[in-house]
Amino acid sequence: MNYTVSKEKSEVTLSFESTADEWKDAEAKAFVQTRGKYSVPGFRKGHAPRHMIEQYYGAGVFADDALDILVQSGWEKFLDDGKDKGEDAIIPIDRPSAAIQSMEDGVVKFTLKFPVQPEVKLGEYKGIKIPKIEYNVSDKDVEDELRRIAERGAKIEEKDGAAENGDIVNIDYKGSVDGVAFDGGTAEKYDLTLGSNTFIPGFEDQLVGAKAGEERAVKVTFPENYHADNLAGKEAVFECKINKVSKKVVPEPSDEWAKEVSEFDNLADYRASIEKRMKESNERRERTEKENAVVNAVVDASEADIPEVMVQSYLDDMLRDLGMRLYYQGISIEDYFKYLGTTEEAYRKENHDKAVRGALTRLCLEEMVKREKIVATDEEAEKKYADSMPEPVDGGEKRKPDERELAYLKNEIVMDKLLEMLVSSAVTE
Repeated sequence: MNYTVSKEKSEVTLSFESTADEWKDAEAKAFVQTRGKYSVPGFRKGHAPRHMIEQYYGAGVFADDALDILVQSGWEKFLDDGKDKGEDAIIPIDRPSAAIQSMEDGVVKFTLKFPVQPEVKLGEYKGIKIPKIEYNVSDKDVEDELRRIAERGAKIEEKDGAAENGDIVNIDYKGSVDGVAFDGGTAEKYDLTLGSNTFIPGFEDQLVGAKAGEERAVKVTFPENYHADNLAGKEAVFECKINKVSKKVVPEPSDEWAKEVSEFDNLADYRASIEKRMKESNERRERTEKENAVVNAVVDASEADIPEVMVQSYLDDMLRDLGMRLYYQGISIEDYFKYLGTTEEAYRKENHDKAVRGALTRLCLEEMVKREKIVATDEEAEKKYADSMPEPVDGGEKRKPDERELAYLKNEIVMDKLLEMLVSSAVTE
């Protein structure tokens, strides 16, 4: 079956013209494949000869199925032809849509249209100008981190005096508006850290100075934008009973403390390890931001006609990633959308532009890899895999990656090499 190929942007059109013999062959195949669904008086179902079925149901009874067979045959011929063309082959990214143009004297003309990966008009990608990105670690940063670690290990001790900001008050409370209690306004033995801004503005301030055993009436006004419409903007009174007052006792960083919370024997070594870790974290942050800056600059300067099927495929990936993250939190994506009062369709619409940008970014990265002929070997992938695996407990050999893992690692290595090239050639403004 002969065909011609034309292309406009990212859509390819195949124009086919069959011979009369090809049409007859398609009709014969249609009869064999579908005769079982036709009943003809005097014959068991599926056993009537072709001419009797055509006589009973009409001469064109097999035409639709024959057209489907002819179209499928044309599609398969195109795909088979592409197998011999290597890198020059046209690669569809979705199934084709068929349209019958004409049918006369057994000669059928039809078209198949399908999207292909678009050509990228790639912008300049070497010597990209990016802003200076640098994160330093000061002595204050290290001291603040030590303090945060110490606070995480703070002990809670009950105190006799008045509550201060930072203290924890254990309270029973009952809220009312115009003397009427409301849902969610009552609790017992609730631990509230004063100054944490956990409750309505003004609530915690009115408990500063309270002592265990004391009762206080806390008067507040709910914010106008409060999530419960029946309470928004309303004045409320909370009758509070202070059961006890506690304070956080934060240990002072010292050699003994360092021994308790780390593998180090003194504070100086522990401090040095924290500084080292923070510097390494900053280096990774710098690296990531530089990579993002360069890639964004390249994408901004590039163009491609992104087919909708590619955008939807990217949205599929986004939804799979979201679903996986929610799964590890014990939440289904359906419940997540219900909680937000939205739907998958709305999510796709809201993130459409982001998906277009993501698809273009992916195309730009692939095009740069192709131009620079960046590859990764099996040996590189196996080494990366081995480096990431812990040593076997029994002293045996490390597990080898399977083909899927190998392909994934090789893609990671290729991207790492590309980003290394882009960043190293970038110019800091």
